[in-house]
Amino acid sequence: MAQMIRLTCPECGNTMDVPAELEEFSCLYCGKRARTAAVKALNENAEATYAQLRAELRQKLPAAVTNYPDYHKKITKKDFFPAFEAYERENAALLEQLDVAARLYPGSSADCMRELAEDMLDGMEEFMRRDPRWGKKSQQPNLMFELKVVLAIFLTPLVRKKNLDCAEEFRTALHEGWMRRWPKERWTPGDYDTLVGGFKKRKFCFITTATCQNEGKPDDCAELTAFRAFRDGWLTEHDGAALIERYYDVAPGIVACLDLCGDADEGYAEVRRRWLAPCYEALREGRYADCRDRYVDMVQTLEHRYLQ
Repeated sequence: MAQMIRLTCPECGNTMDVPAELEEFSCLYCGKRARTAAVKALNENAEATYAQLRAELRQKLPAAVTNYPDYHKKITKKDFFPAFEAYERENAALLEQLDVAARLYPGSSADCMRELAEDMLDGMEEFMRRDPRWGKKSQQPNLMFELKVVLAIFLTPLVRKKNLDCAEEFRTALHEGWMRRWPKERWTPGDYDTLVGGFKKRKFCFITTATCQNEGKPDDCAELTAFRAFRDGWLTEHDGAALIERYYDVAPGIVACLDLCGDADEGYAEVRRRWLAPCYEALREGRYADCRDRYVDMVQTLEHRYLQ
């Protein structure tokens, strides 16, 4: 049986098995003819180059998350856009190297992204274990939350925003790798356009709307209709302008954290049980001041939990 060697076509980048004794071969994918020895040498050189690039990415990729410990404080309406622009300026070139690595890798791009994602997670884990908070079990969730915000709201949205060829493979590998290591610390890769849409809207019922959507309720359901009437009526008439303006600033970030930085179903269930159900009951009974006070408590509690 002929000995086979695995070669990557220098023309189209596809990998195939070629009989070792052939002096020349034609690519099965693009038809390009090439000398076997020359392609083998080129592939071996590419593997060496990939090893060098992997070593560089192993060192630098974790810092694209760990160097931003205060970014959970920058997801207010006022701060999100300048924070994202700064993050993109500092990390876009590094993330573009993922596509270079995939082209140099001797196997599939999916395997390459899994390898790089595991390297990155190794570096992040080393960072966490060096942090003084890691030694205190009660503080570990706070440390991991800071990292999850950067992963979910900055890094993975930027990877997709740059339209990298390997964007979805890297996002998937990074998320799956994290969940294998820390299954209780859930997060979801974010999307830049979706985040932008959320931060640009001016809706008093951000959190109420998100909760109802999580439960499969329509935008014109009885609760949302009641809360909007409350906003436009009693609250506006009772010096609610400053409260509404403050809510516009913090609510999009709170919703982003509920959606992307934990167990969304669990988070929205708490919002429903602890705040929205009592608020809605107060509205139905005409206790408008009680509804306002409960809603203010919800916003302040969630702002402290996620944005401070």
